[in-house]
Order: sequence, then C-alpha cells, then structure tokens
Amino acid sequence: MSSIGSSLERRGFLKGAGACAVLGAPGIFSKKKEKAELTLGVISDTHIGTLASAVTLERTLAFFRDRKVDAVMICGDLADWGLLSGLKYVAETWEKVFPHGKGSGGRPVQKLFCTGNHDYEGWWYGDMTAEMHALGYDEDEALVKLGMKKCWEEVFQEEFDAIRKRTVNGFDFISAEWTGYDNAPGYDKTADWFKAHGGEIDPSKPFFFYLHQPPAGTTSGSWETKLARMQTDSLSPYPNAVAFSGHTHWTLNDERSIWQGAFTAVSVPSLSCTGVMGGYENGSDVRNGKTTRAMPMIPARFRMEEPQGLVVTVYGDRMEMERYDFKKFVHTAPTWNVPLPLADSARPYAFSAHSARIPVPEFPSRARLSLFTRNTETRGGKWQIVMVAGFPSATGVPEARAFDYELRAVLADGSVATCKRFLSPAFHKLQEDEPDRLTFWLNVLDLPQDVEYHIEVYPRNCFGVCGRPLVSAPRRGKPGGVHARGWPKKA
Repeated sequence: MSSIGSSLERRGFLKGAGACAVLGAPGIFSKKKEKAELTLGVISDTHIGTLASAVTLERTLAFFRDRKVDAVMICGDLADWGLLSGLKYVAETWEKVFPHGKGSGGRPVQKLFCTGNHDYEGWWYGDMTAEMHALGYDEDEALVKLGMKKCWEEVFQEEFDAIRKRTVNGFDFISAEWTGYDNAPGYDKTADWFKAHGGEIDPSKPFFFYLHQPPAGTTSGSWETKLARMQTDSLSPYPNAVAFSGHTHWTLNDERSIWQGAFTAVSVPSLSCTGVMGGYENGSDVRNGKTTRAMPMIPARFRMEEPQGLVVTVYGDRMEMERYDFKKFVHTAPTWNVPLPLADSARPYAFSAHSARIPVPEFPSRARLSLFTRNTETRGGKWQIVMVAGFPSATGVPEARAFDYELRAVLADGSVATCKRFLSPAFHKLQEDEPDRLTFWLNVLDLPQDVEYHIEVYPRNCFGVCGRPLVSAPRRGKPGGVHARGWPKKA
C-alpha cells in the first residue's frame, strides 16, 4: 500500500470506528485479525464525459486497489452523455489503475459494471448536453446508435447481456442492465432469469444483485414502477440476496440507504454529484415559473460534488459496509454491520429496528431562534416578503446529527397552520462541514394572516424523529392584501 493510501485509510478508520462505537456496531473491534472472504469496492453514477472528469474515479479506484479489493462494482450511469468516448474513458481509467485486471502484487480484480439511463439516453438530455456540444462531442457516437452490446464488448473486452452472472471468491454476482423506466422491451428479463436459474444459487451464503434503478419499496429514493416492482418480486424469495442500486444520487448520510425486508437492499450514492430529494423548501426547483418558493435552492448537479461509496467486506459471520467520502477519503457515517447468514438474520436494518437505534438530534443548550422579515423574490420572479429564521445547527448530542429541520407555525390553540422542511446546505457532507449557524426562509404567503402564532423549529433524524424545538415568542401576522399576494418583478 502506498504511504498516502495507508495514511488515508488509517485516518478514515479512526473516524469510522469512533462513530461505530456510538451505534454499538458488532465486530468492529475484534481482538484477532480475521481473514476476509471477500472485499468489494462499490460506487455508482460516475457520469464520465471527458477524460478530465475521470480524476475522481481514478483516485477512488486507487483507494480500492490499496484496500486490496477483489472486485469493483459500478451500478450504472458510467458515461454521462451515453457516448462511446465516455465509456472508453472509464475503461482507460480502469486499465491505468488495474492494468490487465490486476491489483497490487498482481492480484486479480474483477470489474462488475452495469448500465444506467445515461448510458442509453444521456446524449439527448437537453440542458445537460449543452456542455457536450460545447466541448466538441456529438450524439453520432451515442452508444445506443452504435450498438450497446458491440461497444461494451469492444471497450471492456467482456460479454454483454441483459442479465449476467459472475463469481468472485465463490460469491455470485448477478447484474441487470438498464431497460428503461417501465414496460421497455425486455424489462422482465430479471424475472425470467430467476425462474430459470434461481435454483442454482447457494442459499447458505449471500449473493449480490446489482442494477441501476432501486427495487421498489426498499431504500430511500426507491419508487413504484412496474419495472422496479418486478425487481423486488424477483428478489423476495431469496433472503440471502443483497441488492445494490444507484440512480438516486442520494447521500450515504441517510440511514434509509440500507433496507432489510425479504432481502437486503443498499442505495449506492453518486461518485459525481449528490441529488436533492423533493419535499424541501431549499430542494428541487419547480420549472413552470409558478412556484411561490422563495428559499434559494441548494446548488445542484456538478456544483454539488460530494463523491461517496462503499467498501464491503464479507466475513464468516457478517458483512461490514464502510461508508466513505471520496473527496477526503474518510468515513462519512458509521459502518453498517450486517449479520450472516442472512437467511437467519434478525434484520437489524429493517426500518423499524434501525430507526430505534438512531440517535435523536438536539440543539445546543442555550440555543436561540431569531426571526426577521426581508424583501426578496420568489423563484417565479415575483417580489415577496419572507420571514428569515436563524438558529445554531443541532449539535447538542455527539454523533446525533440532524438530517433535516422542520419549521412549524403553530396557532394559539396548538394546531399547526404551516409546516415546512429544510435541508442543511451540508446535508450530504461530513459532520465537520456542517455550518455553525443555519438560515432558512419562510414565504409570508405560507404563514398565518391576522392571527397569533409562534414558530417552532425541530431538528430531525433521517427517520423523521424530532428533537426538542426552539420556540419563538408569539407573533401576529399582518392581514393579506397586495403585499402578501406579491407583485410582478419590475422590468
């Protein structure tokens, strides 16, 4: 191991081990060094467009090499614009770090890659492809136009098929290629494969299934489509299945990124940029121009880079899933420890069990809430008055970081007139990056008018459990009228 890689790994382990101790994770402080049966690097959504955009991928693969992984998994969206050049840049970066598929000391390292929507469709994603044309790339080299199977096999020198099964250190890996969001030709290939080959899977050990879109009803960010439900139904008869998926670009700081039910599912974050889920006042924008939101949106796409991924190590009695920030190469959150065998597991990462162990965030003692109003514009370009709420970050309990904040306008009778949620601008980063003080905006249109109320601010963990609130003095909203309705933006 290189001295840099060794230093990074030691620093990351110390951070992660301390965090694991808080949640009581089993096995992390074993007295004797155990021999791992399998070590796996897991990333997703690399979105490579140019060779320069592969720098983070190269650094991450080098980290995996120094960890002596047996395989590297990428859960789709390898090429941002779905072009042959992007796929070649991925292959060139892999070959640079793992020449001829070999790691340190000539150890074989298996590449476990699958396709995502960008690999098929990225060349026509409108505003996302403006840069593609500006840099001289063209959709004539789109993988789907040239033939995905032909391009894949020429670039990666391996067979391409809708479902592929490979074996690493005696563990089965089954990949499902992107087939569209719903009802695309061949979308039911997974169900057909398991009907034909499911009996060949060893039930005494975990097997790994990886794809781009999350199976329905599992991790945070999964959603219900016919295709996603088919994946869930296909895996449900196999309690020893571990499904890795990408697509959501959601942060590993969310404890709902692991789920256990009929099988185990893990949502793998993006190596290129974090996504922002809907439902937050500072989250995803509304593009129709009619929105009344006034809180600026958290910068998205490539201004929001925070590469994350996993190192998964399988031992005889457990899997350890280390969550990594690949900008600083340190643990981004406590290690998930999944007991084995999965068929007999108590399912500690079922949401009901996992949520009971997650600490509840609290504001520091003597924290205070400040409120004032100011003029601004909505995202729709209309003049508007907002109430600005300022308060310290919820850091009153060590390692119990707030996932988001809920602001409520509560009437004198205790009823909630308004409830809005906000993400910290550092929600996807390390806890050390959390700002000391947060400032959120409430549109006065959304607050009670001409009645008495007060503002309550709650820190919440990712399962929605609230800590104690900060409470303002009673206030009285002014009646509506032209100021509350908002005026068009002046020319």
